[in-house]
Amino acid sequence: MKELDRRTLLAAATLGSMLAPASSAGASPRKFGLEAASKGIATFQAVHEGLGSIDVRLFDFGGAPAPAAFLIYDIPVGASEGVHLHNLTDPQLGAFDEYYYILEGRGKMTIDDEAIAVTAGDHVHAPLDCWRGIENIDDERRLKIFLTYIDRSSKS
Repeated sequence: MKELDRRTLLAAATLGSMLAPASSAGASPRKFGLEAASKGIATFQAVHEGLGSIDVRLFDFGGAPAPAAFLIYDIPVGASEGVHLHNLTDPQLGAFDEYYYILEGRGKMTIDDEAIAVTAGDHVHAPLDCWRGIENIDDERRLKIFLTYIDRSSKS
């Protein structure tokens, strides 16, 4: 299993767009993007030094939404994304605002020093310079999260 960091995700997205099949000869290019449900799923171990492994579905769309990026975390029982910080001074993790939308399951989200319970339909904004992490606290079901992150570095 791989270790996950934003650089790995961005590299996977770039590679995925380079490997995408070219449109048929003579066909008009699409103005929209469609990605198959099974495309771009990878399993990563110890995401941000969290527990266990997480399946991650990265949405690439050929880089069209930059500086935003989208992914789905599928977190098994007992696993977590470790508590981490995105800010302008640490190029390793990047400068990201993150928006967590809980698709299904139950979790405990840590935002700075506060632990909050989250469940399907909840939306949490973790701004730049704010510690964040999430764990699956359900005894039986996986925790699925749609995560949007916005690159706030000066290069975007």
